[in-house]
Amino acid sequence: MNVRIEEVANAAQVSTATVSRALNNLPGVGQQTREHVLKVALELGYSPSHSASALASGTSHSIGIVLPDVSRWFFATAVQSIEMALHERHYDALMYTLPYDEGKPRPTFNPTVLRSKVDAVAVLSVYFSEQEVELLKSLNLPVAFLSVRQPGFSHVGIDDEAAMRSACENLIAHGHRIIGHLSGMTNDTCPNAPTERRRRAWKAMLGRHGLECSDSLDSPARVMTAQHGYEAAKILLNRRPDVTAIVASSDEMAMGAIQCLRERSLTPGVDVAVIGIDGNNLSEAFGLTTVAQPVYEQSMALLTILLAALAGDTAHRELIFPTHLIARNSTARQHVDIAHALQGG
Repeated sequence: MNVRIEEVANAAQVSTATVSRALNNLPGVGQQTREHVLKVALELGYSPSHSASALASGTSHSIGIVLPDVSRWFFATAVQSIEMALHERHYDALMYTLPYDEGKPRPTFNPTVLRSKVDAVAVLSVYFSEQEVELLKSLNLPVAFLSVRQPGFSHVGIDDEAAMRSACENLIAHGHRIIGHLSGMTNDTCPNAPTERRRRAWKAMLGRHGLECSDSLDSPARVMTAQHGYEAAKILLNRRPDVTAIVASSDEMAMGAIQCLRERSLTPGVDVAVIGIDGNNLSEAFGLTTVAQPVYEQSMALLTILLAALAGDTAHRELIFPTHLIARNSTARQHVDIAHALQGG
């Protein structure tokens, strides 16, 4: 049976307020009384509730993590990295998901979910509207964003445009001239989203080389998962069977594209090249060429910013991490234009 604070107070013959101050090492309690209360609490097996301790000390020793979901590799890797680091520092993590459900608008951020429960907030790849930004600011807590650039807040991420340029350069160097794109959710109100930045870079890179970059080559998916990548690839290939290469805005979508190609008896890297962005730990098993990003390092940088803010360093920071291309079989063989070859070119 749980021992209540009133029982400790009665046994120690002090008030519950004195017990609370003594157990939380707060001022206003003499050393002899503090030691007496601690001894009684230990004898009774009293364990203070987390919420009561937070209320008494003014700190929760918890960090809120706001994210779309925990099922995708990027988010799962980031959350695991942050949680492990928090536990080493005797902090807890409180997760708050704002999912992009199929056919439904994303839920509006509700600050009461986090109010008085966390000391800082890490936002993973969620773009906030102006109204939500005001709700976020009403918490009066340190906030930092991972992946999505939110004006007015610290940001950690990669150069999404550079990552997409690297992917396109690889395909163009292999001789591909009709390059389809599996993009993330189209959201014109979110120009700073990674998916939108990658889409713009794909268009710009192909245009720079005089290649077609029409909307017919861009197949968007609402959620960047393997299943949605598979469906987006089907739409793209049905609409443009002339594509010789596909660049996907995430490795998971690229994996879905590989499955779609195989169902059509097409060999990835031979008939149609496929490349993704992320460095998903399953990409090697799929033989997928990928532009890898350092998710663990980004997560640690985000956490460092928040912990520094809790220690008084509240300066806004922008940290951009490099990416690197890992070549595998999905882009292995150079595409040769058959008509050009028959002409002896």
